[in-house]
Amino acid sequence: MTTIKALLAVVLLGSSGFSMAYDFKCVHEKDTAPPLDQQADQWFKQARVLSKERPADWSKVASLYQQAVEKNHWKAMHNLAELYLRGDGVAKDTNKAIDLYLKMIQLQAPLGYYDMSVMTQRGVGVVRSDRSAVQFLIRAADLGSPQAQTRIGYIYIYDKRKDAVGLGYLRCAEKQGYADAAYKLGSYYEIADENYPVSMHYYQRAAALGERKGAMEIEDVFQSGKFSYNKDKKTEDAYYKVSRELANNPDLRFPNLAKDHPLPPNPVQGYHADKDINWKPTGRDDDY
Repeated sequence: MTTIKALLAVVLLGSSGFSMAYDFKCVHEKDTAPPLDQQADQWFKQARVLSKERPADWSKVASLYQQAVEKNHWKAMHNLAELYLRGDGVAKDTNKAIDLYLKMIQLQAPLGYYDMSVMTQRGVGVVRSDRSAVQFLIRAADLGSPQAQTRIGYIYIYDKRKDAVGLGYLRCAEKQGYADAAYKLGSYYEIADENYPVSMHYYQRAAALGERKGAMEIEDVFQSGKFSYNKDKKTEDAYYKVSRELANNPDLRFPNLAKDHPLPPNPVQGYHADKDINWKPTGRDDDY
């Protein structure tokens, strides 16, 4: 517990609460996370493959993660901690999970701060503290954690009614290829902004990144003709297929989805409700 308090004190020096988030700059995890030892990364990837087998040899998976952990592989630390929390392949031990998260923080791995945010918010293995959870969350986002950026973005939009700030966080996470951020952007533009073509763009992006719900949203639109779109059996079937493939294998990704199954413009709003009806996406990062 003393270690946690000491680490939290360090976090507090860098952020004092959500008021600091207005100065948020989009940082990507790949630019801040500690480099991974190549041999350790091989063990990590081997463990990931074994973890998907059924039945999985969890003891072997845990052993491989432990080998990688000994070479400071922070992704392996995260995954091994999950095994300790569930008791898969190792004896269930919340304290060992916490120790691994703290080790990630010592390495300045953004995901470690996010993990500790979750644990302190829930009070699992540590004293429950919303304030501490927020501090860890902000530090994680500042270091580029897409999970943290997505969570903060959601809080800003729906709890604090600061849409512009929240969207900045969500877009930063989405640019890192984080599917949940893309899905949440799709939901925002559908419900809060009613900008349907932009919503569909992000649902498509979510599906491409492996979020089945994104494909299901698009399938539903072209099945029922929602939001002034025309019913389109071909598009409906294409996204139904993507949805089923993701149901069978959530690890699938569809990097060419927008090219293979493009979405038509909305009959009323075109490709973007806030732009001229004749505007078309250019493929640049700032299109949406």
